[in-house]
Amino acid sequence: MGNYYSDLGPDFKKRTVKLDSIPAYQYNEALADEYKNKKISKEEVSELYESMLVIREFEEMILKCRTGAYEVISDYEYRGPTHLSIGQEATAAGACGMLNITDYITSTHRGHGDSIAKGFHAIRRMTEAELKTRCPELSHLAGEDLREAVMEDHIYRTIAELFGKEEGYGKGRGGGMHIADFRVGHLGANAIVGGGIPIATGAAMSCRIDEELKGRVVCCFAGDGAYANGVVLESLNWSAQEQFTGEIARTKYGLPVIYCIVNNHFGMTGRADGEVNGVDYLARRAAGFANNNMHAEVVNGMDVMAVREAITRAKKLCQDGKGPVLLELDTYRYYGHSLSDPRNEYRTREEEARWKEVDPVTVFRKRVLDAKILSDKELTALEERVAARNARAARKAADSPDPAPEDVIKYMYTETSCDVVPAQFQNPPTFAEVPRAKRDADGRTTYRDAIKEGICEEMLRDKRVVLYGEDVADYGNAFKLTKGMLEAFGRDRVFNTPISEACICGTGVGMSMTGYRPVVELMYMDFALMASDQISNQAAKWHYMTGASTTVPMVVRCSVGGGKGYGGQHSQSLESMFAHIPGTYVAYPSNPYDAKGLIKTAIRNNNPVVFVEGQLLYNAKGVVPEEDYTIPFGEANIIREGSDITFVVWGPAVEDAIKAADMLAEEGVSVEIIDPRTLVPFDWETVFESVKKTGRCIAISQCVDVGSFTGEIVAQVTANCFDYLDAPVLKVGAKNGIAPQAHTLEEVFLPKPADMVKAAKSLM
Repeated sequence: MGNYYSDLGPDFKKRTVKLDSIPAYQYNEALADEYKNKKISKEEVSELYESMLVIREFEEMILKCRTGAYEVISDYEYRGPTHLSIGQEATAAGACGMLNITDYITSTHRGHGDSIAKGFHAIRRMTEAELKTRCPELSHLAGEDLREAVMEDHIYRTIAELFGKEEGYGKGRGGGMHIADFRVGHLGANAIVGGGIPIATGAAMSCRIDEELKGRVVCCFAGDGAYANGVVLESLNWSAQEQFTGEIARTKYGLPVIYCIVNNHFGMTGRADGEVNGVDYLARRAAGFANNNMHAEVVNGMDVMAVREAITRAKKLCQDGKGPVLLELDTYRYYGHSLSDPRNEYRTREEEARWKEVDPVTVFRKRVLDAKILSDKELTALEERVAARNARAARKAADSPDPAPEDVIKYMYTETSCDVVPAQFQNPPTFAEVPRAKRDADGRTTYRDAIKEGICEEMLRDKRVVLYGEDVADYGNAFKLTKGMLEAFGRDRVFNTPISEACICGTGVGMSMTGYRPVVELMYMDFALMASDQISNQAAKWHYMTGASTTVPMVVRCSVGGGKGYGGQHSQSLESMFAHIPGTYVAYPSNPYDAKGLIKTAIRNNNPVVFVEGQLLYNAKGVVPEEDYTIPFGEANIIREGSDITFVVWGPAVEDAIKAADMLAEEGVSVEIIDPRTLVPFDWETVFESVKKTGRCIAISQCVDVGSFTGEIVAQVTANCFDYLDAPVLKVGAKNGIAPQAHTLEEVFLPKPADMVKAAKSLM
């Protein structure tokens, strides 16, 4: 721990806390000397220059497309976002040039260059067999002809994605701001500023604990604007946790992640320097998160050799278990935030001219010539080849097919699940007795223990299942649901987190994309609003935006505390909000049997699942088999059959609905009770068949009535069962207000059996 802490008690002795210095612009080597000393070969010099050229050619094509000046496709009308990175080529080429095919990157909305560079250098390193596997249609080629054809395919698929084409990297679903290529470790560009940084952090968590991923690093590109963002700072704090490397760590290995701040000095139009920052160098941020400053360094981002050298050292630190590393790459973008931004309102031509004097492409070309590594003729031939390749790829992309309109929501969900665990993840080690649910003589256990047993069984089944959240380790979570799991499975698989809900969920996305199956916990569902970007914009969307190139098999456990007097920020039933987000599944068990079966299904499913747990149900008992079983999503449970009216109800409201049905039965009214168990997917057929039989329907939940999913049930039943209805479809929910703390107010805030009875009688 820090030097202010002692096991014997506090130590308030007067002292000064000293911070380490941060090196800046340390690289000052001549290219000729590097070449002479065999630190770089002619082939590597050529590769670096070509990499920057490919990016520059691509970006200038976008610029010309807007005005029709790119002659080869002057007949094509390009529409979509245009965030150019001209001027920043050295950051992408210098970094990706030192990464292996299997190393990972995440990028930003201005990420074309990073994507091109990652693919470019990966293709340069592929064997002939790997090239043919990547592009089987090119298997008739060999040698450099094959490599060149695969490279052109890379540029083609990049342009096709930019153009929204079916043959783009994401089948046109994500576009340029969300481009990804998982085959070479590119986990996606992100249109949410800073949104990819927790994903990169999660990917590094996978690399930290997985023996097959050991040695890989994650290179995370994000602009200077991102480093004022909350989830970004949460990620830096997360990555530097002492529990990864300190005394309590089972695997003493820091996160192998390199945070590359691509500091082009502008967020959008706001200037980082002297305007929205309070520090002279963003690398200073690292001092707030790690005693070693995260090995922070400021690097000349206009010099591809300086970037290359810094990444080489950073990668070595990560592979030695000494990560994370933070590098500030000082660079510049020559154009505005987008092509609609003329940039002359917030910067001068003189400023741009000074930066163009150190242009990464032209300066490197001159250095190559001065060092006599490549001749002008060789460089010109390379430049012509890059331009011709891009032109062919652009023409092909413009002519390629658009996605079919009938496929507009194709890839929203995957229909897959983990039915068979790969051999290397079976039979994971345990370090103490695995907790089992306590059952009474009738085989009953609690809702809490049923969920716990389901998670433990899945962790025993599959090593990739990990559990983390606030206070889930030694303490066993706020409701003691995870007690004993740390001891059984070890701190690599069960661990506490900072109070960082966005980062809890964002790292889960990164782990999911890199092969793991995280179960992340949010102590109260109210806190999901802190994490809503990572759930709704990240977890929910990546399968679709990549054209099914990836899956996000993660479970977000959220407990709902309504009815306990905890007030407006700890009591909200928010499942309707996430049912409104395409790409997520939403499950809400109402009893112990369903709780175990549904949590196991959720963990095995390859879609992100928001798993809602009612705190009022934690002590409820029911018969739960000890053997393995799952409950399919989208299959409702008919709790009670009836003939006069249908109740569609979920969560803790189910018990109240049963009481209401008993009260109505005394008056001769027969109620059919349907618990959908999952709101997404929803079992509409069971509900429709019931309503066609009873002629009446009430949708019931503990959600605030306005905007609740109960309204969707009303709409669908009315539309699909109109000819069978004998009365309007009603809904019963919580009052349209904020959950109160006072007992007398809370008693009338949530729906009660009497409210359900009253609504039913109004229909009879």
